[in-house]
Amino acid sequence: MPIMLWDDSLDIGVAEMNREHQGLLDLMNALYDASHGGKTGPEVLDLLKKLETATVEHFRDEEAYMDKIGFPGAPGHKLIHKDLLEKFGTHANAIRAQNGQISEDFFKFLRFWLSAHIRGIDIKYGQMSHAKAG
Repeated sequence: MPIMLWDDSLDIGVAEMNREHQGLLDLMNALYDASHGGKTGPEVLDLLKKLETATVEHFRDEEAYMDKIGFPGAPGHKLIHKDLLEKFGTHANAIRAQNGQISEDFFKFLRFWLSAHIRGIDIKYGQMSHAKAG
C-alpha cells in the first residue's frame, strides 16, 4: 500500500517538474512499502539515500526553473526548500542511527511535504509559467 498516489491535484502544469515529483513519490512509496514490509538495514538505507539524492537534485532543478522564468516567489521558495532539507536530514540521521527503522513521524512529514508543498507552493510557479506561455 503506497504512502500516496499521484493524482491530477499534484499536476502543476510543468512536465519536467511533474516527472520529478512523480519520481520522488515513487521513491517515497518504495521506502514506505519496504518499512511496512518489515525491512530495515541496507535495503531501507539505500532507498533513503536515493530519496535524499533525488530530493536535493529536484530542489536544484526546480530552483533553476524558477530563476529561468523569473518567478518572483523564488527567494522564499528556496528558503522553504532549505527548511525541508534540514527536516529531512534530521529524520534521515535518526533512521540511520536506528539501522533503517523508520518512525511514522517520517512518513507523516513526507505526506505533508509532498501534498502541501506541491499543491500549495509549487503550483504558483506552474501557474506563472502557464500565464507567460499563454
